[in-house]
Amino acid sequence: MNKRMIAAGVVAAMMAPLAQAGVEVYGAAYVSLDFNNNNDPAAGNEDSAISLTSYDSRLGFRGDEDLGNGLSALWQIEQQVDFDEGTAFSSQRNTFVGLVGGFGQVIAGKHDTPYKRATSRLDIFAESKGDFNAIIGSVDDGNKLFDRRASNTIIYTTPSINGFSAMLGYGMPDQRGDDDLPMTSRQSDRDLYSLNGSYSSGPLYVTAAYELLNTYQNNGDSAEAMKVGGSYAIGPTTLGAIFESADEGGTDNQRNAFLVSVAHKLDGFTLKGAIAMAGEKDSEADSGATHLALGVYRNFTKNTEVYAMYNLMSNDANANYDLTKLNSVTGQDASALSFGINHKFSSK
Repeated sequence: MNKRMIAAGVVAAMMAPLAQAGVEVYGAAYVSLDFNNNNDPAAGNEDSAISLTSYDSRLGFRGDEDLGNGLSALWQIEQQVDFDEGTAFSSQRNTFVGLVGGFGQVIAGKHDTPYKRATSRLDIFAESKGDFNAIIGSVDDGNKLFDRRASNTIIYTTPSINGFSAMLGYGMPDQRGDDDLPMTSRQSDRDLYSLNGSYSSGPLYVTAAYELLNTYQNNGDSAEAMKVGGSYAIGPTTLGAIFESADEGGTDNQRNAFLVSVAHKLDGFTLKGAIAMAGEKDSEADSGATHLALGVYRNFTKNTEVYAMYNLMSNDANANYDLTKLNSVTGQDASALSFGINHKFSSK
């Protein structure tokens, strides 16, 4: 018997019980060819390179079960897949179990914080070199503190009432490691509080969020952030904006940032542009940065698109903000020209 037929039979045998149990197998491949430059002035270091990059590509399994009386159990297991290096299950993504009903939804596990979820739909360059986390959610030195995924977390999502909804999340002590005993007194205080509220109706979406990383830093300082954002669609054009104030802890380490974006659909193409600016930290002059992203996307189907994109991170003299998977050099600009493909798949 042909080896390919045998392999196909094995895969079919594995998938059949999953389908019968109502389990969805899903995933996504986000890959680009990048021409990178970070203007590294150090002798002996290259300041430009070509790379193949996988951005948050994934493989997941999820399902639910009707428990009766309007109550259901739900679960998800999602793992990262690095297409550029050919490795799977390299790190955990949103993985949880929970209950959903008329009261809303409660989940427990590892998941995007409510702070992150508040503006996820406003990231028009998500899963690419242009992801807005180059600045939004980050503080100088490439420190992405706030727009992130948290372990040991319980999240409650309210039902949507006339377009209004909210999420509340609590991360167990010691977000940086094991939350089991034994732990030090300072570790026992290192928990996370995250919440958001949003309104969505037709072309309008608005949101606000707050997050506290309690005694998160090694010196015992807390980090906190708040943001407001929204988008509005006018025919084929969607406009977006975010304002964020973030404090990484310590003395005068607060900075403000804002982002504006536009996406316009035109005959199977989507033209995108965004600019984000981080202000100086109170404790450090010339520590701001500007991120510019421009892209042209060609949509073949609802699951597959290709794109060309240009990104520029302009750092002030004492700033070190990075592009996604491209490390900057303090005080130097970083740029990338990317050609990518985004493909999603599902067994349903």
